[in-house]
Amino acid sequence: MENYDVVVVGGGPTGLVTAGLLARAGVRVLVAERRVHRGDRPKAVVLHAPTLELLDGLGLLDDVLARSIPLERFAFRVNGAGTFTAEMTGMDSHLDGYRNLPQPILEGLLEKYALEYGAHIERGVAYLSHEANDSGISVRFEGRDDVRCSYLVGGDGPRSAVREALGVAMTGRSLTTSYLLVEGVPQELVGRTEVGVHVGEHGMVTMMPIPGDQVLVAGPAVSGLALERDAEVPWSRIAEAIETLGFGSRLRLAEAVRTSHYSVDLRVADRLVAGRVALAGDAAHLNTPAGGQGLNLGIGDAVALSWRIFAALKKDDPNLLLGYDEERREFAAKVGRTTFLAPLIERIRTADETTRPALQNELDELALCWSQLYPVEENWRGGHYELGVGARVPSRIRAAGKLLPFLDPGDRIDGSTLLWFDGTESGAVENGSSLPPVRVEAGSSLPPVRDVRRVPAPAGDRVTVPEGAQGVLVRPDRRVARVL
Repeated sequence: MENYDVVVVGGGPTGLVTAGLLARAGVRVLVAERRVHRGDRPKAVVLHAPTLELLDGLGLLDDVLARSIPLERFAFRVNGAGTFTAEMTGMDSHLDGYRNLPQPILEGLLEKYALEYGAHIERGVAYLSHEANDSGISVRFEGRDDVRCSYLVGGDGPRSAVREALGVAMTGRSLTTSYLLVEGVPQELVGRTEVGVHVGEHGMVTMMPIPGDQVLVAGPAVSGLALERDAEVPWSRIAEAIETLGFGSRLRLAEAVRTSHYSVDLRVADRLVAGRVALAGDAAHLNTPAGGQGLNLGIGDAVALSWRIFAALKKDDPNLLLGYDEERREFAAKVGRTTFLAPLIERIRTADETTRPALQNELDELALCWSQLYPVEENWRGGHYELGVGARVPSRIRAAGKLLPFLDPGDRIDGSTLLWFDGTESGAVENGSSLPPVRVEAGSSLPPVRDVRRVPAPAGDRVTVPEGAQGVLVRPDRRVARVL
C-alpha cells in the first residue's frame, strides 16, 4: 500500500494551498480530486488582502495582479436613496483593497506551486472511506489504489464525503430564497472599481466585474423564488426580475453567457478535527456570498491547519490539531454573522437622514471584518487593534498616511518569527540572528524560531501593541502566539 504523510481530499483552493505549504516544508502529500477537469466557471472571485499577502509569499502575486481586477469598495446602491459604501482601502497591508480573479485561474496557479514542491495531484479520484487507528489512516478511493497516511484533510466542498464519513453535522440553517448567478457582457461598463449591491423595493442584485470586460450578476434575491437544484432558469426571466429593481441600463446585459442558481446556507461543522482527520473550507463551514468571504475563509483554514499538521508530524502528536478546531470554528461563526445581510439591507432600503450616519458607521466596521486583516474581535480596544495573543500581524502598519514595513509575507510553515520592538531591552540580538533569546517550549505546537527581527514599535492609526510589550512571537500563519 502506498504511503503519504498527508492525503488531501479536494483540489480546490483550500486543498491546493494546504498541499503546497506542506510540500514546501518537505511533507509527502497526495491531493485526490474527484473532478477530471477543472472547469472554467468563475465560481468565487474575491481575493482579500490576507490571501493576496499569502500569494505574494508563494511567489504568485505578479501573475495574480496581471490577471485580476483591482477593487476598492462594496457599494450598496439604493434605488432613489443614494449609496452606502464599505471601503476596503486604507488598511494595514501592503496590498490595499481587494481583487477579483476567477477561481479556475487561481486554482491553476496554486496547483503549479504545489507541483513544483513535490505534491502529488491526481484527478478523477474519488474518496470512498477511511479507517483510522493510533498509528495512521487507511484511505479507500475510486479511481486509484488505497493509500496509507498519517493525516487526512477533507477539503471536498459543501457535500463533503469526508465529513459525512466522520458523522459530523453542520449546524445552522438554509435560506429559502434561491440565488441566481449570471456571467455576461454588460451593456455599460460601469462600477469597475467596486462590487455593487443594487437594492430595490422587492429585492436586490449584486454586480461585480471580472476580467475580460465581463460581469457576474448574483441574485436577484426575490422573495419566494425557490428552485430545484437542477432546474434551468432562462435569462429572460432573470432580466425581467432585475428590471423591477429600477436601475435601468446599469444592470442590463448585452449578452448572458451562462446562467445557474444555487442555494445558500449559514452553517458550521460541529467539529473540524477528529483524531488525525481535519475539515477545511466549504467542508467545514458555509456562508452567504456577501463580502466574498468563503474563498478567503477556506484559504485561511489551509494556512492555519498546515503548520499544525507539520508540527503534529514532527512530534507524532495528533492533539496538536485541536487548536485549529476551536480557532477556526469561532472565526467561521463570526464570518457567518457578518455575511447575513438581510436585516442590514432592510435598514438600508428604508434609511433616512437620521439613520444614515449610523448605517455608514456599521458598514465601516463591516469593511474591517470583511478584510479578514483583523480577525479577533477581543483585540479591538478604543478603536485600535492590539497585537495581543491571536491577533493577525500585518505586513505594513498605516500611520499618518504612510505604510511602515512590519512583517513581510512568507511561505514557511516550519518556523516561527520573533519580532523585537525598537527601543526595548531585548539583549544583544541582531537582525536576522538564528539564535533567538526566546525559545519555544517543549510540547508546544509552535515550530522553532527561524527568524528574529527588530521592527518599529507599532503605533499606527489603527494597529497598536499591549502596554509594556517588548515584542511578539509570531506563528507561521502570522498570528501572535505570545506577547513578550
